[in-house]
This record gives sequence, structure tokens and C-alpha cells, in this order.
Amino acid sequence: MLRGLLVVLAVLTPAACGGSAVAPAPAGGGTFTSSHFVFRYTALDGGNVSEIAASLEREYSRILADLGVDAMPTVNVTFYTDHAALEAATRATAGAIPAFASGLVTSSTDIHLMSPNSPAWGPYSRMVSNLVHEFAHCVSMRVNGRIPNNPRWLWESVAIYESGQSVDLRGLAYMSALQPPSFAAMSTLDNTRVYEVGYSIAEFVVGRWGRRGLIDLVAANGDTAAAVGVAQSQFEQDWFAFARQRYGF
Repeated sequence: MLRGLLVVLAVLTPAACGGSAVAPAPAGGGTFTSSHFVFRYTALDGGNVSEIAASLEREYSRILADLGVDAMPTVNVTFYTDHAALEAATRATAGAIPAFASGLVTSSTDIHLMSPNSPAWGPYSRMVSNLVHEFAHCVSMRVNGRIPNNPRWLWESVAIYESGQSVDLRGLAYMSALQPPSFAAMSTLDNTRVYEVGYSIAEFVVGRWGRRGLIDLVAANGDTAAAVGVAQSQFEQDWFAFARQRYGF
């Protein structure tokens, strides 16, 4: 997995179902409050935390509207410069966190992320995109509290789509070889291909069934037959046909 992409571990332990892990402001940092978020930022972020907040605020109303959510409680966002500190702050809720993971959500109101200004995790624009990605996870949890990683192919596809993290599928050898990953494979935590094709999955859903289709799928935990009237096997075939036509491979 690319280091800039996020792994969300919110439901790997029973405690994660309803718990949260709210950290104090990191040493050398501070707290910044915007209209819908409270940021606990690091010393690296003091010069542009208001800019980071504004970037997330600009996406707030759109993502809520896209996912059919009327309102959200205030969301806490905590930044870290030390990956071990991120792990320590969230371990009780999320368990072990892979070294490559730059962030996670621990509830619908708690985002934990390596500092967008950390040179080890950049580029900055990608990290801000990852922050939007994590907020989309929070909103998905307001639609259905059981959705985190259940199924993972949908959980990640929605956040990837809402944060605009698209990938040109023509550059993926397995797609050009007409060997798409199965949705079952993409629902295992060690499979990272959902981060490459997830945007196109949500794009397919919205193109065929509109935003309502995406919301219904989240509400139904990816049960395609219940949500959009198409069996899972047919859904996967139709997505791949869409992807081939859309991206030209």
C-alpha cells in the first residue's frame, strides 16, 4: 500500500464499536476550532492549521449531502508527528496499526492522522486529501454504524470517491490483463487493490443508480441484491464492464 493511503481499523476490536480515542493536543502544538471540527495539531501545523481546517470545511456540506446525512456532531481531528504516538493514542480502541498506515478513525467523531506537514508522510496535498477521506468514513458511520470494513470494498470505495482519490486504471497491469480483483479479495485487510480501483467502483454505482444507490449500499452493508436489485456476482461483472469502457483498456 502507498504510505499516503489510509487504513481504517475502527472495527477490528470489540471496543471499537462504540468507543473513541480523543487525544490531547500534541506537545508543542495547540487546539484550533472551526465550524464543524476541533483540531489538535502539532508544532508542524501551527502556521497553516487554519488552511487545513478550511480545506476540510469546504468539503463538509458536499459529503453530507452526497451520503444523505443531515448533520454531524463536532468531529475531533488529532495530528501526530510520531507514528508510535498515533499507535499509542488509538491502540485501546483500534488495536495494532500497520507501520504504513498514516491515519484512521476510531469513531464517527474521531479522526487520527499523521501531520499533513510531516515530510515523511507527504505530499501535503495528498495528506489533506486523506483527511477528507477519513471524514467521509465518519459520515458513512452516521449512515450505518456497522459499515466500517463491513464490507471493506465498499467502506473504502466510498471514502476514496468522496475524497477524489481516483486512479487511472489503464496503468494497472492486472486490469489491463482483464484480471480484476474480486470484491471478496478486496475485503481482506492485507489486500490493497481496493485503494486503486475503489474510486471506479463508487463511480460505477453513482453512474448507474445515482447517489441514492451509494447510500443504499452503505445502509445495506454492501448487499447489492437488497440495495440495488443486482446479485453480487452480476454487480462485479457489470462494474468491470463499466471500468473497461470508462477507462479504455
